Amino acid sequence: MPVQETNRATRVIRWLFYGFALSLPFETAFQGWLEPTTILGGLLLLSTLLQPGLVLRWPPKGFWCFLVYLYLFAALSVLEPSQYRTLTLLNVFLLAQLTILCWIAYNVMSDRRVAEQALLTFAAGCVVLALLQVTGVAGRAVDIDSAIVRTTALGFHPNNLARILMLGLLALIGLTFGRGKSLLRPIFVTWPFIVLVGAALIQTGSRGGLLALVAGLMTLVLRRGTIWLKVLNTTVLLLVIGFFFLAALQSDVMRARFEQTIEEGDLARREQIYPTAWQMFQEKPLVGWGPITSTYELGMRLGHPEEETKNPHNLVLFALVSTGLLAALPLFAGIALATFSAWKTRLGPHGILPLAMITAVLVANMSGLWLFNKLHWLVMAYALASVHYGSVTASVSRAKRIRAELKTENYASV
Repeated sequence: MPVQETNRATRVIRWLFYGFALSLPFETAFQGWLEPTTILGGLLLLSTLLQPGLVLRWPPKGFWCFLVYLYLFAALSVLEPSQYRTLTLLNVFLLAQLTILCWIAYNVMSDRRVAEQALLTFAAGCVVLALLQVTGVAGRAVDIDSAIVRTTALGFHPNNLARILMLGLLALIGLTFGRGKSLLRPIFVTWPFIVLVGAALIQTGSRGGLLALVAGLMTLVLRRGTIWLKVLNTTVLLLVIGFFFLAALQSDVMRARFEQTIEEGDLARREQIYPTAWQMFQEKPLVGWGPITSTYELGMRLGHPEEETKNPHNLVLFALVSTGLLAALPLFAGIALATFSAWKTRLGPHGILPLAMITAVLVANMSGLWLFNKLHWLVMAYALASVHYGSVTASVSRAKRIRAELKTENYASV
């Protein structure tokens, strides 16, 4: 392909990816195939035909673990009862789409600048969504019949919306403070956006979303640097966390939900779901109950009159209960490799941001299942791709090589 055509194809893929990232906070604005994210995701998949050598390059080890999980997930799904065949096929098809998305996103985000712009456009989408919710344009009350009324927007479940806003917040903070050189300047311009998105997150009343944000922010103290930089990072971290918890205490919704947790041990029935799911895993530890059968079995054991099915609301428990250790181990291995990649590159141009985002996603997956969400796989791809931005290993190897060369010169001079 001529160079000019290659550049055009690359530009098309890049801008489709930016549009896809921007659309993620609005994927429920329309239903069915008219969802912006579905349309842009489909175009992004088709764009791979323009330059397959770039977008479909050989993936890293972590991705192969995810591919093994997909294969075992599909193989074990064949064992599901015939009445669940349609749901099973939809689950396998969705997981296959998300796995391919992870592959494409990994290759596209291997370019540091593309990753920066994608995160920036995603954060911009979160700012717009937060503005629509806080001003009441798209916000609406949910759980009206309960004692606690939560706010959401565009048909999102409050917990899912909180996780999206949480990642947008981390992107804003990480691009400003989590790297050696701030992408957003002047720095004070980002503070109103951070406050706006934080206010929308608190309106959702999601305890898991807030805790995932705090977990992501706490990784900022792991950033390498001088003593003064570490003190500064810790101070900023404490101020930001203190601000969000103070804001949460001022919110009747968030305060009431935390009081329920502390005083009554109310975890939205997770205190019943987790031990029941663990017992199911112990009964079938090797291959599990099946991705669909497990949700019906868990729903039956919990005995809630309004819920025939129930997922474990936890990524680890879902993997163990649905497909057993056979498929869960490759999934866990892939996540571990992605996390290790983010850890290795904490000295790179993106600093601690890849580690902060994958930490937040993992914590979010402990109180809700996000395995079938696009952002889960986008963050996995970002963490795996961050190894191309520069790593501790590369820095150490380069330093060793320089020292060896210096020793050689000294010996030669003697």
